[in-house]
Amino acid sequence: MMKILLLLALIMVCCHGRQLTIDELIASASTVSNLDYLSDVEGGVVLWDMDMALLIDQWNALQGKDKSRKKRKAIRDMKYRWTDKQIPYKMASGVFGENDLAEIQKAMDEWSTYTCIEFVEATSHTNHVFFDDASGCYSYVGMIGGTQTIGLAGGCRYKGVIAHEIGHAVGFHHEQNRPDRDNHVRIVKDNIPENLYYNFKKYDASAVNTYNVPYDYGSIMHYGGRAFSVNGEFTIQTLNSADQGSIGNRAGLSFYDIKLANLMYSCSEKCDASIRCPSHGFLGKDCKCYCPGAPVQACDAETGTEGATKGPTTKAPVTAPPCENLNEHCQVWADAGFCENHQYLQLYCKKACNLCEKVTKATQPPCFDEKEHCSFWKDQGYCTGAYETFMKNHCKKSCDYCNLSSGSDMDTDNDSDGGSKVNGDDKNGVGKLPTSYWAYLSSLVVIFVTFVPTML
Repeated sequence: MMKILLLLALIMVCCHGRQLTIDELIASASTVSNLDYLSDVEGGVVLWDMDMALLIDQWNALQGKDKSRKKRKAIRDMKYRWTDKQIPYKMASGVFGENDLAEIQKAMDEWSTYTCIEFVEATSHTNHVFFDDASGCYSYVGMIGGTQTIGLAGGCRYKGVIAHEIGHAVGFHHEQNRPDRDNHVRIVKDNIPENLYYNFKKYDASAVNTYNVPYDYGSIMHYGGRAFSVNGEFTIQTLNSADQGSIGNRAGLSFYDIKLANLMYSCSEKCDASIRCPSHGFLGKDCKCYCPGAPVQACDAETGTEGATKGPTTKAPVTAPPCENLNEHCQVWADAGFCENHQYLQLYCKKACNLCEKVTKATQPPCFDEKEHCSFWKDQGYCTGAYETFMKNHCKKSCDYCNLSSGSDMDTDNDSDGGSKVNGDDKNGVGKLPTSYWAYLSSLVVIFVTFVPTML
């Protein structure tokens, strides 16, 4: 098995010439040629920032739309915590091979080793996660009730990516969207397509509890410096250039990831209240103090001083990457003529789409409808009113918004409806994103079946 895993690692390096960051791994795993994946504007779930499936009330809170949240914050937070510190799980039958199951187990083991969160096989548990195949990588955030899917396409089945998706299920959001992120990183808007600004919107301070854990460049939940870049340049730039290579960790949990989970789930609640740990450390489930290590170590006279996290990260290169395709299906999609109207290809299939030297900064994207049902939604009156911003981002042609700015602002507290709203109901309960919504256009299905081999 070790030889197989080493071979997979070599393939990842050989195919791309470099080690991909966590967001690039997630993007490259997609088996459909669109960026938003899902498109039911009337649904009860929003797909956000590539891999987060949010219930409508969660999404509204992050946008600052739930004005009552400050009064009920503690109750609402606990609503999404897993009861008894246990995450019951099931595996889809006949989907995962031996190596896939080993990677899933390693990701669960990492969370359970360093925190008090336990993973138990679901039997009669009503609330549980369901690991299943998907057309990308995604997870719901926190315990939403009932069956909730953690979707793992073939390219998602590596420990780091799975640990990231489990992190969402635990209750973690993306680090680069924290309310205090401007004190640590700069978002370079010139390098981001205008209609994708919403992926960089800061979370509302009333919706996110950081537990006073410092901003973490090494977090498994932090995207890399070129996430959603239209030209290969930085979209997330650390204020201290020396930290640029730290973001985008795809190896495993960082010290502050572990500390945050221990605080969120009150892992030390049975310990003696008189125990005091260094301010940057934390009290673990075994009632011992832990400080930054690799990723943690017991606090002692040497580690009992302030220090930076030393997560199991590999520094990402800070030089511009070569022009490349990040998805094995890029050339097939490009040959089928999808480059012009599919922004996913423009971002992650630059070589196949001959975009290596053409783009120097983000420009207004070509005018087209990104969603299959735009014409229907227009007839329903969605071009104005509650869904206006969503339609400006995704249905420009139908709504005649081609010459208008999308109006999305990633740094303000306006009511931006940039995310993809979807319906999450199917045979697996509210937690499964239906396969039908993952296909951006129905015509792609024929192409995939005919030309695209199944991802291993």
